[in-house]
Amino acid sequence: MAGTNDEGFYAQLGELTRFEDVATLDAYSPAPSSWVVVITDVRGSTKAIEAGRYKDVNALGVASIVAVRNALPDVEIPFVFGGDGATLLVPESRLDVVRPALRGLQATARSAFDLELRAGLVPVSTLRAAGHEVLVARYRASVDAVFAMFGGSGLSEAERRVKDPELGPEHEVGEGDATADFTGFQCRWQPLPATRDQVISLLVQARAGDRGEAAAIYGEVVRRIESILEGDGRPVAIENLRLATQTKLFEAEAKLLSGRARGLGFVWRRLQASTVTRIGRMLLAKGWNALGFPGETYREAVAANTDYRKFDDTLRMVLDVTDAQRRTLESYLDAEHRAGRLVYGIHAAEAALMTCIITDLQANHVHFVDGADGGYALAAKQLKSQLRAA
Repeated sequence: MAGTNDEGFYAQLGELTRFEDVATLDAYSPAPSSWVVVITDVRGSTKAIEAGRYKDVNALGVASIVAVRNALPDVEIPFVFGGDGATLLVPESRLDVVRPALRGLQATARSAFDLELRAGLVPVSTLRAAGHEVLVARYRASVDAVFAMFGGSGLSEAERRVKDPELGPEHEVGEGDATADFTGFQCRWQPLPATRDQVISLLVQARAGDRGEAAAIYGEVVRRIESILEGDGRPVAIENLRLATQTKLFEAEAKLLSGRARGLGFVWRRLQASTVTRIGRMLLAKGWNALGFPGETYREAVAANTDYRKFDDTLRMVLDVTDAQRRTLESYLDAEHRAGRLVYGIHAAEAALMTCIITDLQANHVHFVDGADGGYALAAKQLKSQLRAA
């Protein structure tokens, strides 16, 4: 299908190479008015997480990205993983394939996970007309991985509209064909234990009168975090990357790819993931490159291609910290919160969880992390509490 000129919008953007520059206003470009914001999230995710189903919740968040990307193989689209869902931008000209993919995702969430996934579409033109801008930048995290960053208030407003009891129905994907392709989705790593004392999931929102003031606050927060951590706090390292051995760790992938929580298809997908992973463990242990798997360098590539820091109207980070570093960080954030400059949420865990999209094992693979036991979703409870109080 021939695309319109603006379908190449995201692919043609320049790239940032330093994370601290995501707070720079001139790093962002306005999204085309002919594009649409896609919002997905698991309804009742907090209750599901409290019931120990955080891996299922994370899986559906990443599956949102997989399904939409697979529906648009010839269009590069920006997206951000939020723990219990995802936010993406797609050309309105391609909604004929995006809507069925989202409906298929919702059907799989119900049949395989017994969870309800909300999916909404909000045109950029609608947000812009209401005074909410949608700005996009490309951040190159490594030689092989590029992640989108978002600015402006458009994504927050899109999420509000999709979740609003009155406005939400007009943004739903509607009835019709439901077909989703989850090829490339993988969950095959053991939880990543903290290499220091704990893994924190951190959310920060600036409280500012304009984008310039907000950008200054975010820039200061990023610099202060790197100073406190004496580095970037990356939670994924060669020493804590271990491929899974327990059968239950393959269940989220098996549910998604089979579309069910039991039965022959589910068992086959689980066995397939387990068998391939067993081979991968051997190749990693030997440092062998075979069967298309670069066992000699794969751990280094995974660590480099991890999406552990992002920005989408909210600064989101999953960080490996010492107890003392966390106390210092919280003291700084508390002071900034009392001064009315920001709101924040933190959730601490002993490990991080990683979910992956594998297009090919040589270079085209990206990895999404969240804190175990709830991560971003539970950090959001504290942030929302501070917003209500403000």
